[in-house]
Amino acid sequence: MPAALALARAPDAAPEPAPHPLHAPARAWPETNCYVDLWIELLHARGLEPEGMLGFTLRQDFEGDQFTFFKPAMADIEALYGLRLEELAVYDGLERHASVQVARGCPVLVEVDAIHLPDTAGTTYGREHAKTTIAILGLDPRRRTLDYLHNAGRFQLAADDYDGIFGPALLAPYAEFVKVVAPPLPPRALRAAARTLLCGHRTRAPRTNPVRAFQAALEQTGEALVLQPLSVFHRYAFNTTRQLGANFELLGSHLAWLDAAGLADLATAAEAATRLAQETKTFQFQLARAFGRRNAAPLAAALERPAASYDAVFSALDRALR
Repeated sequence: MPAALALARAPDAAPEPAPHPLHAPARAWPETNCYVDLWIELLHARGLEPEGMLGFTLRQDFEGDQFTFFKPAMADIEALYGLRLEELAVYDGLERHASVQVARGCPVLVEVDAIHLPDTAGTTYGREHAKTTIAILGLDPRRRTLDYLHNAGRFQLAADDYDGIFGPALLAPYAEFVKVVAPPLPPRALRAAARTLLCGHRTRAPRTNPVRAFQAALEQTGEALVLQPLSVFHRYAFNTTRQLGANFELLGSHLAWLDAAGLADLATAAEAATRLAQETKTFQFQLARAFGRRNAAPLAAALERPAASYDAVFSALDRALR
């Protein structure tokens, strides 16, 4: 089978392996955001090590009202794994073009409405419209079944949900496909290249502590924020605490992966990043209580520890990379 054809499979293919350990339930943030989770599992399905791509997490910033919705750098993915992301024109309908691409072994990444995704049962499935990204691995138009990756797993949908994904739309969805353009780096070269990329991302990291910027924003907006309905909490937390915490838990995993290879003494930086992730999880619970009590007074002070851990990450990292 050509390398490209290993990327996507027919809906009746054997099940994929269990989710990657980066999605283990015991982690503070077992799911990060739909796009990063998708790439973790796409690489895992190919037998590759997704830890190698995670140096980009150093660049996360506070963007005034949210933390950066962190995404892997496509240049890094091509350099490390030989995969390129190309835009997919859907001039003849998404279903038709997705069929062509998966037959070529090229998964299709597309933004869809999560109301049609059975894996979101209990949250958005059948209840609430929400934009998210899936990777289409296989589809059967005759049986109306779709095989897809979303968040931390591989799933199938059918019937009305299939029609919901491929039905008429006012505007064509934005779609891309993943194409093999080179062999992936072997393990030793992968680690060396990832370390080099990490140094490059370090030069483009925020110059000031973004947790402090988040703290300052909450001091100004917190009192009005916690008077909003609980539904606002969920949206706010996803775009602030979840992005921050998940980003740094992945950074911790990346640094531990490099440290285990003996390329640099990164254990201290990895521990600080993981600690920041856990502290952010604790802060999210405090944020939820603030909404429940309609009192934002403790929030700014509660960010002191995460802010100090952020500084500790970069101090330890800079010592290790000298």
